[in-house]
Amino acid sequence: MKDIHKGFTLIELLIVVAIIAILAAIAIPNFMAAQTRGKIARAKSDLRSAALALESYRVDENAYPLMYSPDFNGGVSALSETHLKWWYLPDTLSTPVAYLSNADLKCPFGGDFTRRNDFPGNLWQRYSYENIPELEGVALNYPLLQGKYGPDAHAYDRMGGWRILCIGPDRVWNPMVGYDPSNGTLSPGNIMRTQSSPEGNNSQQ
Repeated sequence: MKDIHKGFTLIELLIVVAIIAILAAIAIPNFMAAQTRGKIARAKSDLRSAALALESYRVDENAYPLMYSPDFNGGVSALSETHLKWWYLPDTLSTPVAYLSNADLKCPFGGDFTRRNDFPGNLWQRYSYENIPELEGVALNYPLLQGKYGPDAHAYDRMGGWRILCIGPDRVWNPMVGYDPSNGTLSPGNIMRTQSSPEGNNSQQ
């Protein structure tokens, strides 16, 4: 009796490949969305820790960390005369007192890539920090700040003493729009937190 080994036909192989392709098309976007949600959760957790550190610092120093840094080599050139060069979580949160174990927290979606040449090393990848009263104090003298922190902007009323944020999943720096996932995980806007709002919502008004 002949031993007949029957293999798969071309049609059967094509059907299997098509099924695998369909499953991959379903699974890969879900996997990417899960990755994005994980990064968002990490960013919000980091911002929560930074917010607690800022408030602890204020209890001890009766003020929030300053952005004023006359000896810092970098910063936005249009604001060089203000010495408001330090736009990121300040090292004073981690030394000499460790309100944060490390102030050099990096935004999981990257930082303000367009400003990467204004700051040394990878500083631009840190979470952004703004001392609102400090910015309001000089806003009238600098067109770059007037719209966001001038008298008509009522920044302190909306945000409180500080704002911290990072770029959102769309990787476009837009600090005046808060990230809202209701339109999908890649919705535009930055992930932020203010003294007045854990979601940074008041910064949009």
